[in-house]
Amino acid sequence: MSKKSKIILSIIGVVASVAFLVITAILAEEAMISASLAVVLTVIAIILIFIAISFAAKVDYETGVYECRNCGYTFKPTFKAYFFGMHTITTRRLKCLECGKSTWCKRRSVEKGE
Repeated sequence: MSKKSKIILSIIGVVASVAFLVITAILAEEAMISASLAVVLTVIAIILIFIAISFAAKVDYETGVYECRNCGYTFKPTFKAYFFGMHTITTRRLKCLECGKSTWCKRRSVEKGE
């Protein structure tokens, strides 16, 4: 499966999981389903959201490296540092493996074979 396909699949998974949760909440609010069924569906939706977000994070981690703003070194952080690091869409606060400074590192895509 290509990098682009994995990214699209992960986005679809997150959106579908959140939609499932919203639909469950609407059905429960309108009393169209029983309270016990609403609880079961909500738990399933939360589990699906967790799985979808984890898959999306894994895909993003595997397809990118980060460039230190301090020294310009390009590196791949540990998954733990990646997952728990503060971030925006294109940057992540990481400790550079070369200079040791914590900076907002810019994400760079990795092409297959690199």
